Amino acid sequence: MKKNIIGIIGGGNMGEALIMGLYKLKKWVVHVCESNPERVEFLKTGYKIIDEQDISSLIAKADVIILAVKPQEMESVLGQIKTTEGKLFISIAAGLTTKYFEDRLGGKAKVIRAMPNLPALIGEGITGYCKGQFADERDIGNAGLILEALGGGPGSVILFEESQMDAVTAVSGSGPAYVFFFVEEWIRAASTLGLNEKDARVLVCETLIGSAGLLKKLLRVSKFEEFKTLRAKVTSKGGTTEAAMKVFEENNFGKLMEDALVAAKKRAKELSK
Repeated sequence: MKKNIIGIIGGGNMGEALIMGLYKLKKWVVHVCESNPERVEFLKTGYKIIDEQDISSLIAKADVIILAVKPQEMESVLGQIKTTEGKLFISIAAGLTTKYFEDRLGGKAKVIRAMPNLPALIGEGITGYCKGQFADERDIGNAGLILEALGGGPGSVILFEESQMDAVTAVSGSGPAYVFFFVEEWIRAASTLGLNEKDARVLVCETLIGSAGLLKKLLRVSKFEEFKTLRAKVTSKGGTTEAAMKVFEENNFGKLMEDALVAAKKRAKELSK
């Protein structure tokens, strides 16, 4: 992909994550349209961006436009876009379908729908994406290269059918919140065992980080061990870990997780209406 101009509408957390990743790669010229002046100054100080005062001027200059605003703000943003010819639009808004954008943009707009997650803030995101009816293979390839800026390379983007995107949102888009909630409860429970909060926080977080690091290392090699095998390495028969795992199983932790994901997927679908 040649060094084109990428326009980002919205300079919030995900907008910044994209700017950060693209800035490091130094392959694109990044223009940003952000309504908060303080946020604009922050982004200009930290990254080499070109500030656009309005959406129309950004659209006129950019080859690729990334829509990085909240779903509730999208209608207003799209109403200010008057041309789609020769442009590729990438949305990272949860729940909004490619048809939603095609209907509002008109002119056979080329649309990619993407769902990154919060670890993109440190370049460790995973992004699922899909194409609209007018986007072609070249658009898919270009979008993939851009979205890799949110993660650690080619393995950090996965192409899906659009029918799967609400599930992607429920699993990975919302996923970091599940982890943080589990960690909160883990630390709270550790504190009830007589550990002070500082020590409990360090023990829990470092255990999580180490375990996740082990998973990541194994994920990148061909012989990935099954999770049950990894769990068995810690779970001795009649031991402490087995006692804890029985509590999870008896309280149907698996069903609780399933119900949570179903609720998130349902809400993602509702956002598109």
